[in-house]
Amino acid sequence: MSYSELAPSRRSFLRGLAGVGGTAALAPILAACASAGGPGSAPAATASKGPGPGGYKIDLGGYQGPELTTKPVALRFMRQSYSPEVNDFFNGLYAKFTAAYPNITIKEELVPYGDLPTKVTLYVASGDAPDVMMGRNDFTPAYAYGKIALPLNGYFTTAFVSDIYAPLVTAASAGGNLYCMPWDNNVEVMLFNRDLFTKAKVATPPETIDGDWTIEHMLDIMKALAKNLNTPASGLWALASSTAGNGGPGSNYTQHESFFVRMMGDPKAATSSDDYKTWAGVSTDGLSVSGCVDADGAIAGMTNYQTFFSAGLTPKGVVPDQLTAGTAALSMDSFSVANLYSTAAGKPKFNWGVAPMPKGRSLFECNASDSPIVWSGTKNPNEAVALVAYLCNDANRIGFARKWGSVPARTSLITQMTEYHGAKQQLAVALANSSSPSPRTPGWFDYFNAMNPVVKNIALGAGPASTLHAAAQQIDTLLAKYK
Repeated sequence: MSYSELAPSRRSFLRGLAGVGGTAALAPILAACASAGGPGSAPAATASKGPGPGGYKIDLGGYQGPELTTKPVALRFMRQSYSPEVNDFFNGLYAKFTAAYPNITIKEELVPYGDLPTKVTLYVASGDAPDVMMGRNDFTPAYAYGKIALPLNGYFTTAFVSDIYAPLVTAASAGGNLYCMPWDNNVEVMLFNRDLFTKAKVATPPETIDGDWTIEHMLDIMKALAKNLNTPASGLWALASSTAGNGGPGSNYTQHESFFVRMMGDPKAATSSDDYKTWAGVSTDGLSVSGCVDADGAIAGMTNYQTFFSAGLTPKGVVPDQLTAGTAALSMDSFSVANLYSTAAGKPKFNWGVAPMPKGRSLFECNASDSPIVWSGTKNPNEAVALVAYLCNDANRIGFARKWGSVPARTSLITQMTEYHGAKQQLAVALANSSSPSPRTPGWFDYFNAMNPVVKNIALGAGPASTLHAAAQQIDTLLAKYK
């Protein structure tokens, strides 16, 4: 069975990437764990060098640490539960690993995706966490601040790390140390139904990052679609409802609504400027958001977002799978859904296309995505890192990407996969190359949990300026514990 044969449940999973409201509980634990130091204070890994790639009993990818122990070891790995055929794929990988190292057993703990951060919280608090846990790169500053994750630098060759998309390395690092192993690229795009655009007699958006596709252009197109499709009386909408997290507005600030704010900034502007602060989303020390969350650019971005709802361009509530059902002309989605649509089994019942997110002052793409971490308290660091390295070797990452549809995290894998040589897939590659991490703060848990209801209130009519000013004061208070 391929990943595309489980399309409905898989789409719900992909669109729910940031349903992690329980992570706010981790903040006091981070503050307690980090009493001896601040962000990035954990020391770099000092693993002695081993034989390096090709010198071990099995392909451990870019691992260059010591050969693994011959003593009995039980490794615990906590990750999300994928679809049955992907879980079986992992079981096959473990069988090969333990055949090479029969003294090492692997015990998996599979949990629903949205429960992962809560489980990390509980395990860290208990002092007995799994050796490897699935994390996310947007939490990297928090992992470093709380000394939760083992720095990985010394365990991997420079060539291997250099092969990872540079923006992902940035997102997975803090204080010069790599704390997460990038697992895949979360590339957000605008999928669209060509047939509904034809029906509405509206030109489709450009399918390249070089096209004239701005937020103003998108709003004009959406208004024309809504008018010509007779929204909402016809049951057809310009933009599909968000099904990320709990669905609807305010469901996923990290990987959804923040786009409309941060695109109104410019990473190349002077750091003291409104444009830069809008893009950065936080002060340079990661401890204040005043002047960033409520910068002029942020207010303009949330005003644009509010128009989606005030002008009747998208539903105010949760309506699942509108694009696939053929009732929405546009949908903000993970590129993994485009990969699904590209298969024979997952092909939708309409002609479709894919465009980048629109530009504001700049083209913005957030790369918050899954990244396993090795617990800093593991008693078997070499073996735990080697397991992560094995799961990330070329064959295993390509196999996973083809079953799950995700965009690989390393450039050489993209080169090897012929399915990424087409125009649609090359758009994903271009966006991955130009992506940015989430705002860099050890209090990111507090930050996005505070922003989600703020976004929902603005969508439903609250004044963008006054609401964002109040939110900035609230988040500043939350971040004060990390000073």
